[in-house]
Amino acid sequence: MKAITLKFPAATVGKFLATAILTFLSAFAVFAQSNAADLTGTVTDQNGAVVAGATVTARNPATGFSRTVTASDEGVFQLIGLPPDEYEITAEAATFKKTVISPVKLTVGQSAELRIQLEVGAQDIVVTVSGNSVDLVETTKTSVSNTIEQERIENLPINERSATGFALTISTVGRDNGRPVGPAPTSGLNIGGQRGRSTLVQVDGADFTDNSVNAARSTVSQEAVQEYQVTTNSYAPEFGRATGGIVNVVTKRGTNQYTGNVFGFIRDKSIQARNPFAPFKSAFTRTQFGGTLGGPLPFLNFGEGGPFATSGKDKNFFFASFERRQRNETGFFTSNVSHGLTGSITLGAPILPFTQTFRYISPQ
Repeated sequence: MKAITLKFPAATVGKFLATAILTFLSAFAVFAQSNAADLTGTVTDQNGAVVAGATVTARNPATGFSRTVTASDEGVFQLIGLPPDEYEITAEAATFKKTVISPVKLTVGQSAELRIQLEVGAQDIVVTVSGNSVDLVETTKTSVSNTIEQERIENLPINERSATGFALTISTVGRDNGRPVGPAPTSGLNIGGQRGRSTLVQVDGADFTDNSVNAARSTVSQEAVQEYQVTTNSYAPEFGRATGGIVNVVTKRGTNQYTGNVFGFIRDKSIQARNPFAPFKSAFTRTQFGGTLGGPLPFLNFGEGGPFATSGKDKNFFFASFERRQRNETGFFTSNVSHGLTGSITLGAPILPFTQTFRYISPQ
């Protein structure tokens, strides 16, 4: 039998790998619609008459991402599935001045309405509407929800640096003290009186729940969270599988500017208070450190001539986050004198879900 050897140019191999990776990532985008935002509205003139066929463009200045639609005969436009961020909205039509509105901030899960009014005049004249933030009206959704914005995550103090802990600022959300099952923790949130395992957690549109125990998987680093929405009642059909509430997390994305940070925190035994019932101060040390980095990702050219790498601004981005947490602590319990002198103790419910005897204990 004669072996057959196939040879492919390096450029072909590079293009094939790039296509395969993009196809793989596109599969995730199909399931990630619930973490987007929608913007709809009407385009009218100064007298309130609709402007049919107007061109409306939403552009993200940070990434260069843009999407353009044409208004219907009733002057209605729809921009569906926009990544949550700040946008510049531009409206153009024949015999009307060009209108630019910014910044228009869209949050995760939002379905907002924006009314655009055009002035009669030459198209080369630009009318700019700007401010700290353009107010949007949301009239199409009946769900009860709150959005935890990036400003709140970055500026408010939080224990253990868990971004979802900010949901406790919502009146219908409480802290869940349920025990973890195996390595999977609960969501940590009681929403509407339901236990923590009744809460659905989604990250970038993907289900973040461990189906074996119906609990949240490992949490996302606080430094990597852009914002999230907590829906407590009457959530939309795209959600489900939860009797408590929905926590819909959106992570940060790379932009045209390289950004990043490095952080570290430590709590040592020396600054901890002694348990009033303990004869000595128990060991307790917790360290938490990590970092983030994001920005434009260059395009690599494989055997095509010219520069090896070209700029990825306005087209290709990356964002990476790393965090590590270490804990060293001891538990404390009391026992009667007889058990203490024998050097053994048996623990069961409600301290442990099973019965176990500890021997060779030295009484203090």
